Parts: sequence; structure tokens; C-alpha cells
Amino acid sequence: MSRHRATGALAAIALVIISSACANAGSNNATSTTTAAGRTVTTFAGDNFTKNIPVTAPGVTATEIHVGSITSKTNPLGADNGLLNDGIKAYFDVVNAKGGVWGRTLKLTSERDDQTGNNLTETEALLGRDNVYSVFEAVELFTGAKKLAAAGIPTFGWNINAEWAGPENFFPNVRPICWSTQCSAIGRALPWIVQQVGAHKVALIGYSVPQSADSVTSDANEIKKFARDIGAQVAYSDTSLAFGQTDFSAQVAQMKAKGVDFLATSLDFNGDYAVAREMERQGILNQVTFFHPNMYDRAFVKKNAALFEGGIVLVGILAAEHTPAPPALQEYLDYARTHGLQITELTEQGWMAARQFVDALHAAGPNFTWANLVDAWNQQKWYSNGGLAPPIDWTDEHNDPSTNVSSRSPFECQNFVRIHNGAFVGVYDGGGAKPWLCFNGKKPDEWEKPVNLSFAGKPFTMADVQG
Repeated sequence: MSRHRATGALAAIALVIISSACANAGSNNATSTTTAAGRTVTTFAGDNFTKNIPVTAPGVTATEIHVGSITSKTNPLGADNGLLNDGIKAYFDVVNAKGGVWGRTLKLTSERDDQTGNNLTETEALLGRDNVYSVFEAVELFTGAKKLAAAGIPTFGWNINAEWAGPENFFPNVRPICWSTQCSAIGRALPWIVQQVGAHKVALIGYSVPQSADSVTSDANEIKKFARDIGAQVAYSDTSLAFGQTDFSAQVAQMKAKGVDFLATSLDFNGDYAVAREMERQGILNQVTFFHPNMYDRAFVKKNAALFEGGIVLVGILAAEHTPAPPALQEYLDYARTHGLQITELTEQGWMAARQFVDALHAAGPNFTWANLVDAWNQQKWYSNGGLAPPIDWTDEHNDPSTNVSSRSPFECQNFVRIHNGAFVGVYDGGGAKPWLCFNGKKPDEWEKPVNLSFAGKPFTMADVQG
């Protein structure tokens, strides 16, 4: 979901396991684009996706399109990665009920569990044995990424891994994430929230491995950069924590002694729980705003409602709690409630990945070879998954934002929920109708007032919405 989701999870695991597409004949439903490399790419632009012609691509028959998934269903964090598959199958169910795509039904016929440490092995097996058209990933360690990139197979899924950046056949739900101290995954939203809650002394803690420690460093840089603007400073920072650590008495004692009133972590669920429990024991839990970059889990929060009351949670995709829901979110919620689908981050991630896949199939046209789909979808300049994520420009934003400053999105956006009575409620969401809190991503060093936006409608620029 976010780099911070990954820093807690990946840090934990690191320590645990050291072309042209054809349009309908006689129609004018295609647009042609010449790429920088001189290739002419034809993108289908119609609304009739029923034409069925022979397609030479793995996993494609005259009546079906077969896809596969790799998830870390088995993992040491207790995370529900495997639920990505439920979300994929749910969206396929919706599409198939309407006739499928290009005269074919969609089927998830291979569901591999990499057991956290076997992603490369499972990737090789999927590519060699499973005969699938595309692959979906929700994994903790993406060690098979290079194999997928080299194969050219269209790849979709949940982005918490640095390996999503670069390959042009990779289309995660959110654009590549900043994975260094050169830029912050949260950006100005963190100091802005510190200012909103009236905090002045910030604590930042994380695990000792680079993924987590770098997140703490980049967050500290954001606070320091805008310290005068927000009237706050980093009062305490610690990146010496070990995964599985349950005794945080020394760290909390330091926070108490320094008068900390705001805490942001780069830990996993259990780490945040242990810290909150110790804060309660030392009598400062109700004096500190707890910011959770990794806590969007209804069941966990409900179980530990008292400890997390009032906490603010970062969500990388559109949280289900913002109301009114845009049509794309409402479709997911309606299906979930009528078909018994769990409403969780991972089922929504699966739904979104499947939705982007189907949209890419549409763009590729009836002759949807791998190359045609990848080329056609890489002409997409604004893809927000119906408002479920900030818009992605696939002509430019495959790049790693840490090293490709010019490729950073103009939309530096997050959405948030607050924990109240063991549940999530939307916060900083413009009353619900404009749930994304956004800064101008092209001006990362300027302190500015953010704007609330919705990405459910037509494309626009930051210049259109900033006064």
C-alpha cells in the first residue's frame, strides 16, 4: 500500500528469513501514437469489447483468458496477502457476468503461495508450467521480479516492493514508491498532520534494517525541512529496534522524558501494538497522537480498540470509509456486501489490479498479445482506477522516483482515516467527496496549503486546482 507498509513488513521479513492492436473492421475506434523509440502503437478507443479473433499469447483460448497469481499467503506477519485472489476473482465475476472481454471469460487458474521466501522459485514455476496470460502479485519479497520483467508478461498487483519500479510490463495499483532517503513516501502530509493536531515534539521510530531506517530518516527530513512552518521538531528518533521486540520501555521512557506529543512509526502491526501498550503503562498514551502508516486492518483495530483510539492511519489506496463513495469504490462495496467478500485492503487491492488489467485489455484491442497490451497501456497518461488511487502516467512513471526526479508525479497525495471506537472514520477528506489530500509533487521543497481532490472524474492538472 505504501512504502511504510513495506518498511514494517519487509524489515520484519528481512530479519526473519535473512505492436498494433486491431479495431473493429470499418470503425474509427483506434488511435495511433508514435513512441520515442519510433514504434507506432495503436490503442483501441471504442466501447464494444466483444470481437473475438485468434490471439497468439499464453493462457488464451478461444473462450477464456487464464491468469495466475503469486502471494505471500504464508508469512510471519500474519498478513492477509492471499486475499488479493478473492478481490481478483470478484472483479472477474463482475466482468464475466457482462460477457467477459473480447468474447472470452476471465479465470484465475493458478494461485501460488511463495511462503514469503520462495518468490523466485514460484515465479519460475509459474512461467514454466502454468500457461497464464498475466500475473498478479501481493508479496513481501519480490525476488522473482527480474524473471517477470525479462519474460515481458503483463504484471499487476499490490505495490510494497522497490522492484515494481522500472519494467515497462509492470503496472502496480499505485506508481513506484520512493525507496531512499532522497524523498519521502509520505511527503508533506506528515508535517501537515503534525501541524493540524497542534503537536510540537515528534518521535520517529523504526527497525534497524535499511528499509525501515530509511523511512524514519526521510520522515525526519520532512519534519526538519518544514519545522519553522509547522512549529514542530523531531524530539526523539530511534532506528535500533529489532523485529519481534516486545519491550519498548526504554524508548517510551525517552519519549516521555522529552515531552513527545506525536509519534510516527515504521513498524508492523505488532510493533505498533507493543509500543501503544507500553505508552499506556507509562501513562502517556492519551497525550500522544499516534500516526500509523501501517494499520489499515479493521479486525486488528477492532480487537485493540482502546489502545488505538484517536490514532491516524495512512491509506495508500482509497479507504472504504470515505463517503460518499465514488462509483468505482461503491461498485466494490456493493459486490462485497451482496457476495460475502471481505472488505479489506487486500481484497480491494485485488479488485483494483483486476480492474486495471481489464482496462488494459480493452486498450490493447481484440489482438491483445503481450506486446500489444504493454505498448497500448503505456500510452495511458492518467489512470486513477476510477478514483481508487492517485492518477498514474504510464508514459513516464515506471521510473524510480528516488533517482528520476523529473518523473515524480505532480500529485503528491494521500488519504487518511482516524480510529474511533474500534473502527475507521474518514478524516482530512474534504467532507468525503474529495478524499485525497494533495500537494504539488513538482515542488517538494515548498510549504503550501494542500488541496482536497477526487480522481473519479476527468483528468486535470495541479494548476487547475491550485489558486
